[in-house]
Amino acid sequence: MIYRVAAPPSLGFVDQLTNAIDMSSKGWQFSLNIPIYNAPNLRWDLTTNFGHQLSKIDGIAGGNDIILTSGAGDASLVLTPGAIIGQIYGYKALTSADQIRSDGRPYIPNAAEKSFYEIVDGRLVDTRTYQIQFADEKTYLGHPNPKFNTSFINNVSFKDWIVFTFQFDWIQGSHMYNQTKEWMYRDGIHGDYEGTVTIAGKTGSFPAYWCSPYYNLFGSLNGAGNLATKDWFWEDASFVRLRNVSLSFDLAKVIKVPAVRKLQLVFTGRNLMTFTKYTGLDPEISSGTVNSAFDRGVDHNTLPNIKSYQAGLNIGF
Repeated sequence: MIYRVAAPPSLGFVDQLTNAIDMSSKGWQFSLNIPIYNAPNLRWDLTTNFGHQLSKIDGIAGGNDIILTSGAGDASLVLTPGAIIGQIYGYKALTSADQIRSDGRPYIPNAAEKSFYEIVDGRLVDTRTYQIQFADEKTYLGHPNPKFNTSFINNVSFKDWIVFTFQFDWIQGSHMYNQTKEWMYRDGIHGDYEGTVTIAGKTGSFPAYWCSPYYNLFGSLNGAGNLATKDWFWEDASFVRLRNVSLSFDLAKVIKVPAVRKLQLVFTGRNLMTFTKYTGLDPEISSGTVNSAFDRGVDHNTLPNIKSYQAGLNIGF
């Protein structure tokens, strides 16, 4: 992989394009064709494609990590020799008042102070400021690559003149950094701000609570800062999607038209339904650098896959 890397000052320039990165991709896939039903006038065939693939960095010239600043937050995408491509690092929310840093220092050293904190939806919150507390050490959040992806393609034909096809795609274990949501949190315009939580016995839509995943407000324990990659926006992007539905009628089988042997009317719908827990517009998009092999798993104001309908006519003579 040709990439711009730092050059020794003795060469007279700061960096150079070179064959800097060795990459590899490994995985497996299989396809299974099943004739579910076969009768003189009706046939139903199912094709299942199943696969898994991971790409990784085998080596980097000079052996140093490469930090990608074009992705989510503050340079959260890291290319490391021997590691999977697309790793994202960021700051995780604290989940206990007794939590300690990697060097053994507690986030709340004063035992009396711990009474001012409580767990809300699994995260530590300061009951005086209503702010979620985040660690000040950046750690590994994950990578966007799915555990597997599979398709179920069905083809049903009746008397050779009606054909009905539909395809479901299932992507499991993929993840996405929802930077679109992060920017909406920054501006206070996301619908989550209308959600209610209970803190210190009070229930309401507290702005300080909802903006704390983005802003490092006064009184926060941590120094993660604004515009910092937080695990709040790192989401499961698994989904099942009705990718394609098609219904066709060959009218030439029932209507005799001189010199016409095929008169097929086709109705098609694409991306009609999606089942997912992802809170963004589309769990399948990624808005990384154009044509980049590295900048994956970031949703940054990218247009989603559109739902579409088409009608067509195939004529054969």
